[in-house]
Amino acid sequence: MTFDQNISSAGADTLPWVLVVDDEESIRQIMVGFLRETGVEVVDAVDAASALVILGKRLTEPLIVFVDVVMPGMDGLTLSRKLRATLKTARIVLMSGQTSRKSWWPADLREIPFLDKPFRHSELVEMVRLARAENDGA
Repeated sequence: MTFDQNISSAGADTLPWVLVVDDEESIRQIMVGFLRETGVEVVDAVDAASALVILGKRLTEPLIVFVDVVMPGMDGLTLSRKLRATLKTARIVLMSGQTSRKSWWPADLREIPFLDKPFRHSELVEMVRLARAENDGA
């Protein structure tokens, strides 16, 4: 099982962090670059299984888990269900360039925020801002 952890050892488990789960390397690279600009630590995973391994090793929950809907192996909808069952404070954001019609999604996942690919830099920044505000108010 392979995964990239784009983190600095000095900030591990102390900075607010986000997790990006997407099987497309180019998407992960773009998101990591955009998200680092917000001052959070960014960790990325190539698939759902790697994301679960990363989450199991961390001492704190991420602010946000960005989850691609269509991935090989466990899809993003299934991963989102697992995350909702285990994470207490993390915001889950689904993203896809293929399945933007939420009316087709299972009813239990329709309230999860969604980013339609391609998304804008400002959309990612706003997601981090909202998650930080929620976390500060908790």
